[in-house]
Amino acid sequence: MSLTRNKNDVISALDARFQERRHQVPVLRQRAEAEGITEIRSREDMVPLLFPHTTYKSYPESLIAKGRWSSMNRWIDSVSTHRVTDVDVSGVTDVDEWIEALEAAGHLVSSSSGTSGKGSFLNKSVRDREANMQNMIDGLTELGMPPERRWHVIPVGPDTGQSAHVAMRDLIIDNYRRPDGIPLFEGNPPVGHHRYMARLQAMRRAMADGTAAPDEVSAFEAEAQGRAAEQERRLHHWADHILARPTEPIFFNAQFTQLFRLVEILREKGAREGTISGGNALTVGGGLKGSTLPADYQEQIFAMLDIAPERFFHYYSMQELNLRMPRCLGGRYHVPDEIVLFVLDKDGEKLADVVDGRIEGRAAFFDLTVDGRWGGTISGDRIVVELDGCPCGRSGETILPDIARYSDLGNDDKITCAGTMDAYVRGFIEE
Repeated sequence: MSLTRNKNDVISALDARFQERRHQVPVLRQRAEAEGITEIRSREDMVPLLFPHTTYKSYPESLIAKGRWSSMNRWIDSVSTHRVTDVDVSGVTDVDEWIEALEAAGHLVSSSSGTSGKGSFLNKSVRDREANMQNMIDGLTELGMPPERRWHVIPVGPDTGQSAHVAMRDLIIDNYRRPDGIPLFEGNPPVGHHRYMARLQAMRRAMADGTAAPDEVSAFEAEAQGRAAEQERRLHHWADHILARPTEPIFFNAQFTQLFRLVEILREKGAREGTISGGNALTVGGGLKGSTLPADYQEQIFAMLDIAPERFFHYYSMQELNLRMPRCLGGRYHVPDEIVLFVLDKDGEKLADVVDGRIEGRAAFFDLTVDGRWGGTISGDRIVVELDGCPCGRSGETILPDIARYSDLGNDDKITCAGTMDAYVRGFIEE
């Protein structure tokens, strides 16, 4: 539901969801009571109820370090719609096993890797995953790529083993891969993704402050090199099969970092622009994850892999949302009806002002399809929204492509209410 849609319809939808969720999500109930909000009568009423993205990493790190999994249950329960406190964690020894226990009980936790700091955990239901996966199919269909099993499918990787990633990979394979498709890479399945990422984070800290023992550093570097070698074998597998059938259509499901390395390997094997000519397609998840690539990395990828803009499903989203905002050929992102877009000031305290038909500020959203949590979130992104339609011909507001993280702009990415929300959550853990 966009900024320019019928105001009464938007407010009614938000209020209906608020009346339902305030009785289900403990932190939302406490926040609403503290703000004296019992009804949504305007967009302004929603702003104090939008959860900062940091809410989903508000647990004390000591809970994980000390293996206090029952307390972690209470933490995630405080920001969940469906109760978590009765999930059996008696045999859990690390984060991966905690997530497995939750998933066995129907809580399909979405998690960040925490490479740049503390990881986040979002409780998602089966309905959330179904909405997310159907939205992928709908977006591809709107692009002109309905489910047809006529493609070779290449999930470039790396394989994290996380169930959400596996489910999305399998969705694309099941709906698009031809019966005689390129064989999938048969490598060593990943084990303990979060365990590894936690060790990576701890090792980086220890090396930075000089407390890492030489044998610990050597052992960890050996494991990291093994994982990197596995990914190289994966990419060489794909490159060999691409070159064996260069004119047959391929659907890539990947991240740009891995795709660029695939292009380098293809060049090493003798491929040039025009060698691959199958009219290939691409959908990309995630950003560069801290990697540094040439300024024209996308152009190089598209030219080598024969991917035209009309076969590139590019979108703006985040793990707090079920739905995607697809990018049109005009280069802008369109907000689907089920998402209410808010543009806030930098501190996340109030709605930003409209200036000459544009709004610039902090992106915030309410996803009406979210089931496992409260659907309102304040992101770490600075966006610019155009209210007067799009060059592609569609009406309504659009998000311009120059999206940036406040933390990357040399600014302190501080949302005013974040500390208050963290205090609410800590209170539930201590009860």
